[in-house]
Amino acid sequence: MRPAVPLADMRVPVHVLTGFLGSGKTTLLRHMLGEADFADTAVVINEFGDVGLDHLLVREVAEDAVLLSSGCLCCAVRDDLVSTLADLSELVARGEASPFRRLVVETTGLADPAPIMQAVMSDYRLSRAYRAGQIVATVDGVSGQHSIGSFAEAAQQVALADCVIVTKSDLVEPWRLDALDRDILATNPSVRRLVSSRDEIPSAVAIFADHDRREPHFLQMDTGSAAPRHSDGIDTFTIEVRQPVDWPFFVDWLELLLAARGQSILRVKGLLPVAGDDRPVVIHGVQHVVYPPEYLAAWPEDAPRGWLVFIARDLTRSAITASLPTVFAAD
Repeated sequence: MRPAVPLADMRVPVHVLTGFLGSGKTTLLRHMLGEADFADTAVVINEFGDVGLDHLLVREVAEDAVLLSSGCLCCAVRDDLVSTLADLSELVARGEASPFRRLVVETTGLADPAPIMQAVMSDYRLSRAYRAGQIVATVDGVSGQHSIGSFAEAAQQVALADCVIVTKSDLVEPWRLDALDRDILATNPSVRRLVSSRDEIPSAVAIFADHDRREPHFLQMDTGSAAPRHSDGIDTFTIEVRQPVDWPFFVDWLELLLAARGQSILRVKGLLPVAGDDRPVVIHGVQHVVYPPEYLAAWPEDAPRGWLVFIARDLTRSAITASLPTVFAAD
């Protein structure tokens, strides 16, 4: 399978809004729902009662989907997230709901965001209408250090995130925010970080703009010091890939690796040089599933020549690097 040329992708990006208990997901969601730029959005939540959006409801679209006054389509997960997302797509196709530009899934505080991305990336019903978007994790500025250090769920939410938003920053001394930032980077060195307070909450545009565009997204690698291993076994490491890879052999290698160690590999992402092509290839996988790779038009300025970032549990860098040279192209 050759990477796809980055043509216009009309599918709806599915973003995941996650975060540990009490970290401010609902406050952030309410704020975004009030923004004009967020109007053409579908929101899927676990329970209506948890979000408290009654004052925003205008009329029912279906039994468990409502149109908010902001223009967002909102529904609750019944028993199957895949069916819920597929039904929303069908509502649009039948003309019973307006088309939406993006979809945001708000998880519970103890949820693992990986299965949601797996569903979008692998389910045939969803892959025609949706594409993987961004995982956004809220981290409580007051109790975030304790949560990350004490609860595997909180650490995993941060480890899988593309963007972390530190909430309640106005309630914490600067030195504690700095310490929390170090813990976040130790868990996920490549994550983008934003700060939120009572008076200044990041806009939806700032959070989601890069992933709403219809072209492959490149995540800049953090080249800082190696991250320490956490008590729950989550580790992050970067493998440089300077030599062009033989694409068919690389695909076989990655699929076999995820099939064998998918439970340990929470996420893999990167940018690769491929033999016989000057364009870089974007790689993105979640546990057992590999998202269809895509070309970038050119290498990003100041980007490393080739790299793979692994977010893994109980899996060492050496276990990966021992087999990687077999996929390099012959000189």
